[in-house]
Amino acid sequence: MKRVVPLLLVLSAACGRPEIYQSDVPLPAHGWHNAYAPTFCFGITDTVSPHDVFIDVRHTGDYPYNDLYLFVDLVDPAGRTWRDTVECRLADPLGQWYGRGTGYIFADRFQAHVLYRMGDRFPRAGRYCLRLEQAMRHDTLPGVLDVGISISPSLAPR
Repeated sequence: MKRVVPLLLVLSAACGRPEIYQSDVPLPAHGWHNAYAPTFCFGITDTVSPHDVFIDVRHTGDYPYNDLYLFVDLVDPAGRTWRDTVECRLADPLGQWYGRGTGYIFADRFQAHVLYRMGDRFPRAGRYCLRLEQAMRHDTLPGVLDVGISISPSLAPR
């Protein structure tokens, strides 16, 4: 069952806390084709503590949209899969990019750290895999440099 998950763009909330897992993959220079869906696999041993899961998107100012829709598949250690449709807001309605500017010229590249799940507990220990598939209406998206995920102990109140 697909569901749209509203997301918050977190600019600095994750600073200073340890990451349990973090990985990014570069995308081809010609753009992110919808047939390419990077998968990130990670081990979970703590099933009691809540975790925050972020989607990381690095893009140029040439990215033509304010948002990025993704299909996100999470596979648990037993092989069960959950699919979400996720909107990653990358710019405000006036086209001002969220996230931090990086690179030699401040405005040439932007890093967005988008909250996907807040305060979630992984129900069983083992290997999980999270797959990101671009779900925009174009086969190839220009301007997306790399994508990844980050998992940290949750800052959500208990």
